[in-house]
Amino acid sequence: MMNPVEKKKSFFENHPKVCYALYAVLLFAFNLFLRWKDRELSADEYFISAINTLILTAGFVWGDRYRRKNLVNQKKIEEYLKK
Repeated sequence: MMNPVEKKKSFFENHPKVCYALYAVLLFAFNLFLRWKDRELSADEYFISAINTLILTAGFVWGDRYRRKNLVNQKKIEEYLKK
């Protein structure tokens, strides 16, 4: 039987797009919170926050996909070496 932490980890491993969306929403909310705290919220600031969030999320997605690809290749190499 899996504990709750393992269930969450396996869910995000099986559904990476949900993880990416969650990361983007949390990053955008944090960015807006920091701008709200400094009283810098205007239409331009929302736009800049959205662009920053998209850039950072794209980097996270690229890195995660690269990691997953290398992990699969590493497992294949280990299987070939065991034979």
